[in-house]
Amino acid sequence: MTYNDIIITDSIWPPVLYYTVSIIVGIILYIGKLLVHRYANLTVCVCYALFVSFIAGVHVCIARFGGEFTDTVFGVYLDTLTYRSIYNGAFFFFLAYGIAIPTKFK
Repeated sequence: MTYNDIIITDSIWPPVLYYTVSIIVGIILYIGKLLVHRYANLTVCVCYALFVSFIAGVHVCIARFGGEFTDTVFGVYLDTLTYRSIYNGAFFFFLAYGIAIPTKFK
């Protein structure tokens, strides 16, 4: 197999942008967890846990419904059948965002 035999028909940008945005959101959620642990009371802890669960739920919907969900909600069509890495990444980020749920409060 030579480099002439490789044919790339799909753009690489949708998965790159998806992973970039998801990683940035994950970092922000984890920083939020640290702030909630340091300064917050029970009410803020519960509200932040619900917010993180909502963001994780968005990733479950991306994995389950794919392009229809992202096109309806965000106006961006991400075809999870064409980009299988987005499907797998959505499931991974759903599990990884569980780390950002607060576990202790003041």
